[in-house]
Amino acid sequence: MKLGARHIAVALVIAAALLAAAYYSLLGGGREYTVIRIYADRTLQEPLEEIVASFIDEQCGACRVAWVWGSSGYTLSRLSIDGGGDLYVADDSHFPVKGVEEGLLESGSLAVVGYIRLTLIVREGNPKNVTSLVDALQRPDAVIAVGNPEHVSAGVLARRVFEEAGLAGLVDELVKEGRVKYASSAAEAASWVRMGLADVAVTFNVYATLWPEELDEVRDPLLAGVKAPVVVALPLNHGPLAEDLYKYVVSHAYVFWKYGVEPPNG
Repeated sequence: MKLGARHIAVALVIAAALLAAAYYSLLGGGREYTVIRIYADRTLQEPLEEIVASFIDEQCGACRVAWVWGSSGYTLSRLSIDGGGDLYVADDSHFPVKGVEEGLLESGSLAVVGYIRLTLIVREGNPKNVTSLVDALQRPDAVIAVGNPEHVSAGVLARRVFEEAGLAGLVDELVKEGRVKYASSAAEAASWVRMGLADVAVTFNVYATLWPEELDEVRDPLLAGVKAPVVVALPLNHGPLAEDLYKYVVSHAYVFWKYGVEPPNG
């Protein structure tokens, strides 16, 4: 069927109207939005999303958030590549200190809002009855997930424990055998246990709080005293709303505590 000039013209008008409507919708109904860029460790995703949503409701209705999630090392590298951002949140002090040294984060802006503990995470009910880190490492049927020590805070801490306990050589051998698997984040290590891809994870205690019906915590004396600070920092190159956002997150530290983060004062 051939279309006449009139039909073609009507079709073009309709198409143009649809494109305009879509573009108008993307702009928020013609409203301009300020984009806030947040670089954060995925371990802290749920409390951060809750706090930032409140900040937008209360102080910045015309804001939208561009999240960059991952390990603390990965997000710091992304912050460097992107040339700046509005907030950086890590699950240890190692990478924030590095960020200050590399001129990515403001010196003096590293605020500790709580602590998380390194622990063993297993599936709910502990089906393999794992009793300790050494027990898990010595079992031929146990697959262990550990954060990659090159960029994952939990992995950095775990590696330190392995070395101090004289277990580093054994862990290196088990990596080669595939019984110890390096995860790209503390969250991924816990997720592997949830999905049955690992039997135990050396990661942070918050995952037993976040997923209580799926995961349990096994406390181990080797890990009991290993704590990591949750650090909120202000990027050196930031936007006009960054300081207000930073202050808001720090002043709402109690939200982190609902998700398994321990208060700074214990």
